[in-house]
Amino acid sequence: MAGHSVSDLDENLIARGVLAETTRVFMDRSVAGALTAPVGIVLLAWVQSAASGWGVALTWAFLIGVIELAIVSIGARYHSSVGDDHRVQHLASLQIACAGLVGLAWGSSVWLFWTPGHYLLYLLNLTVLVGVSGVCMIIMSAFRSATLLFSIGILLPPLVQLVYVDNPYAREIAAGLLVLFAVQIRYAREVEQELHRELNNSVRNGALLTQISLARVELHGSNAELEAKNAELQAALTRLNEMVTQDVLTRAFSRRYIFEQLERQVSIRRRHGASVCLVMFDLDHFKSINDHYGHPVGDRALQMVAQIVAGQLREGDMLARVGGEEFLVLLPMTDGAAAFLLADRLRSLLAKTTVTEGAVKIHLPASFGVAELLPEEDVASWFKRVDAALYRAKAMGRNTTVSAEPDEGLTHPAPI
Repeated sequence: MAGHSVSDLDENLIARGVLAETTRVFMDRSVAGALTAPVGIVLLAWVQSAASGWGVALTWAFLIGVIELAIVSIGARYHSSVGDDHRVQHLASLQIACAGLVGLAWGSSVWLFWTPGHYLLYLLNLTVLVGVSGVCMIIMSAFRSATLLFSIGILLPPLVQLVYVDNPYAREIAAGLLVLFAVQIRYAREVEQELHRELNNSVRNGALLTQISLARVELHGSNAELEAKNAELQAALTRLNEMVTQDVLTRAFSRRYIFEQLERQVSIRRRHGASVCLVMFDLDHFKSINDHYGHPVGDRALQMVAQIVAGQLREGDMLARVGGEEFLVLLPMTDGAAAFLLADRLRSLLAKTTVTEGAVKIHLPASFGVAELLPEEDVASWFKRVDAALYRAKAMGRNTTVSAEPDEGLTHPAPI
């Protein structure tokens, strides 16, 4: 991502994510606890009904059942409101308040079920409350406020009752309850901290994975864009290379490129002694074609000549246009005799070639010069000799093929 690393996370976004996950855990656990609470409610009501009567027992069960049902209802409304932060916050506050109410409802059971002299049932009631409080504090540990409200709600009624009823074990029971609830609150606090660490790590890892995924998408897009630009650059380089190495009109090689190859062939000749020949030809009276029929006809004539000559060459031979109607043919691994035969065959083919302009057929005869590269000869001398041979072919009446002499071209230089 531009300007950011994958570790550059939005801490405010992380905090909101952790709060959202904490709320989800709290809601889910609260609903799960409320759905399992009827087992404890029915059991305690049934046990205490023997001393308190079914009327009191059912009244208490109904009251606490309503609160548990409200917890389930709030949880259902929460799941249908995810995405609406304001409504979710309101429902979470209601659920925390219900935690205090359900604690108070469980704690009030010691008042409703108190029967003087039935200390065994009383202790059983307290045992159930301690067990319920331990479970509920773990369930509600996601929010410390819910844990504290539930603790106060479930602990306050028994402590107040111990003040107002005649119980010979009031001090011991009160001290025991306070110690047990202090231990439970401490444990609930540790569970809360562990839960928050896990949720923080989970949300942070999720954010990192999202960033990495977005970075991959962006990188993929950048790579695709880079590949497209590379393709454009390659196409441009190819076009540029073609402009440098090829003649635009005839698609033959350019003058610059063919002279680079001549230098290369000179080096090969000096190292390995391999024969190499150069053929130079020029269309006879080409200027009259342009003058009488126009340059478009002349262009078509040049294209036709290049196509015919290229069709007669081997792989590795090179045809280049070095002037207006002047061409070079480079023949590696070819001696003078073979080059002369090829040049004369090309001359014969071109003499029979015509380009049509309306009802007129325009013939394309050409004059050819042939020169085999001599040992230790350089490009300049080689080119002068083949140019001189072409000059001599034209002087002999055109439409002729002439081989260069070893010293030919010294008196008729042709600039490279």
